[in-house]
Amino acid sequence: MYPTLFISHGAPNIILGNSKSKKNIEKLGTKLSMPKYIIVVSAHYVTRGLKIINPTANKIMYDFYGFEDELYNVQYEIKSEEFATFDIVEKLKAQNIDISIDESRQSYDHGVWNVLSMLYKNLQIPVIQLSLPISYSLEELVNLGEKLKQFKDEAMIICSGGITHNLGGMSYSNEVKKYAYDFNEKVKKIIENGDESNILDLTKDENFYKNHPSAEHFLPLYVAFGSAFDKKGKSVNSEFQYSNISMESFAFDFEG
Repeated sequence: MYPTLFISHGAPNIILGNSKSKKNIEKLGTKLSMPKYIIVVSAHYVTRGLKIINPTANKIMYDFYGFEDELYNVQYEIKSEEFATFDIVEKLKAQNIDISIDESRQSYDHGVWNVLSMLYKNLQIPVIQLSLPISYSLEELVNLGEKLKQFKDEAMIICSGGITHNLGGMSYSNEVKKYAYDFNEKVKKIIENGDESNILDLTKDENFYKNHPSAEHFLPLYVAFGSAFDKKGKSVNSEFQYSNISMESFAFDFEG
């Protein structure tokens, strides 16, 4: 069985620097055995219903602006696959999950490729991306994760987002903002304890909207949690960047 990862991916240019988070994610990659393929959910591919990327997808997109010129020249080989795509669609539909192939989605957003490029310098296996269905309730996102468990004998599941994501509150101060620190600690405690009874209440926390003016970066965590056999996640990276951006990341069903 392969693990599930939730990675707080931070800014796209994380791959150019030498931050603690980059080093920890690279180190995590050395501990991962290679699955047959990867299933990934990113905060940067949001649809109303559940979609799956075109099985002919084989390139990355530079879906950001205002960064170093070097970042727009990064190349990373990545591709989908027809067999795994149709297998996932068929098996999810058999479990009453409505899903369709997104013919227009031909490339991978930075929430996918910047994470994968830190985990794997060279990736020789298919990457099957599912959208983040924004119409789903939290319970439905957890249920989607539950349905993805069936693929973990062959596939690793990676969910890419952020424990905090308030870009308007960022600064270059070394002091972490209290609303971000407190919320991060609460999430970390819930995940490390496998607290199924309280994870659904996190969006009601007084600090949630201070950290998430929009929820899409937090929601992949529910898919990750649902896909875990052992709900107790292990923190594999802890760092704050720009005073309020938590890079906290978790591995579930992971012995490393």
